[in-house]
Amino acid sequence: MPLTKLKEHFNEINKLKNIRALLNWDQQTYMPIESNRIRSEQIALIQGLIHEKLISNKTKRLLEHSNKVNNLTLVDLAFIREARREYKIAIKVPNRLMRRMAKAASLGQQAWEKSKINNDFHAFKPYLKKIMEIKREHAKKLNIGPSLYDSLIELYEPGTSSNWLTNIFNKLKMDILEILHKLKSSTEPPDESILRKYYPLHKQINFISEVLQKIGFDYKIGRLDKSMHPFTSNISSMDTRITTNLKDNYLPSGIFGALHEFGHAIYDMNFMREIKDTILADGSSFGFHESQSQMWEYIIGHGKFFWDYWYPTLKNYFPKNLAEYPEEQFYRSINRVRPSLIRVDADEITFNLHIILRFEIEKKIINDNYPVSELPELWNEKMEELLGIIPPNDSKGILQDVHWSEGIFGYFPSYILGNLYAAQIYLNGLKKNPQINDEIKQGQFANLSSYLKDNVYRYGKIYRSEDLITKITGESLNPAYFIKYLRDKYSQIYNVKL
Repeated sequence: MPLTKLKEHFNEINKLKNIRALLNWDQQTYMPIESNRIRSEQIALIQGLIHEKLISNKTKRLLEHSNKVNNLTLVDLAFIREARREYKIAIKVPNRLMRRMAKAASLGQQAWEKSKINNDFHAFKPYLKKIMEIKREHAKKLNIGPSLYDSLIELYEPGTSSNWLTNIFNKLKMDILEILHKLKSSTEPPDESILRKYYPLHKQINFISEVLQKIGFDYKIGRLDKSMHPFTSNISSMDTRITTNLKDNYLPSGIFGALHEFGHAIYDMNFMREIKDTILADGSSFGFHESQSQMWEYIIGHGKFFWDYWYPTLKNYFPKNLAEYPEEQFYRSINRVRPSLIRVDADEITFNLHIILRFEIEKKIINDNYPVSELPELWNEKMEELLGIIPPNDSKGILQDVHWSEGIFGYFPSYILGNLYAAQIYLNGLKKNPQINDEIKQGQFANLSSYLKDNVYRYGKIYRSEDLITKITGESLNPAYFIKYLRDKYSQIYNVKL
């Protein structure tokens, strides 16, 4: 009985989180532009209610009673573990701070959107300054790990430290820079000009919808919309919404943005029945969730085997541009590697340098209280250091990501962890099912879907990420798989030895 009451209590909290997610989704898609002030107050109210229920005496009492329950299942043990974790994190933070953060993030997101359109960092600066101050206060209250930034990383990657990430990222940076240096020697770099012709938006969305339905997106419990920055909202087990950012002069943006968010959505749509609509209905960690979006966007979506099936369909949608354009050339064009200004449009090699840049800047923001007015200059310095290019303006520089406007600090490392998990999981899948890529060439996704559902999706947060990757592949996280994947793929595309 105590465990039943604990589950009911946290399921109520989960429903409030779902309401918050719905309000956020509407704010970034269809909400009237003048509604932002009231919406920010609504979101702050919901966030306050969530926090109040989390830190209540009832939560404390139910958790204490759960210690006396015997004969617990694996799911029960995981539920109690996650409930305790949420309580221990929430109890450290005053309710007024959570409400302030929710309101500041809601106002900040709208201010960011306007500032990005107008290339006006000065207008966004007071919002970002306030958010940074609140997040530093948040980190101090959490007090997890050796630095303030570690406290924020813990929210997304439990048990992970910034020092551990720094060691992994430094080695990864060396490997990537070595690969980039060798790719420069290629005499056959891909030509991506075909991607920058005019592609009508309505045809793009129709093609994307056809792809998503074929690979498993269930439109009876999901929907696809447009937004400035692609995102996924898991409203409930029967309502998962994704968006993408379409550009009529750059075809990959909408397609690969949608595939990325599909990876998140298909994870959320396939938890085992016992954990749906509970606190276990989420990724094992945010890095694990990103592994599925990165896998579908890059390993599968940029794969030759994927376009062997889909390129004829794409040509039918855009015959004027593609009718006479060979598939091999198209495949090489979408996999061109070169430093770029925009993270979400980056290739899968330099993408990681974009994340390392943000990781290094976030450490300065949170640990060193770096001045907000100097951030554009720091951003440009890091871009030149890591990618060899300098943004021509702030819209293509520090204003390009939505994360900081929403108070999300400490999340960016999850993208690289996602790449590492994705390569290890996918290569393990090929070892067990060598025919997967050949099946995808024929438009058959059943074996791939079964492998991911049986090994990743169904478990949600039952296992911690370090335990789940070992359960799936037989070993702990190993970045060598990702580097091997990159070397094998791009040595063929560029005809150079990597």
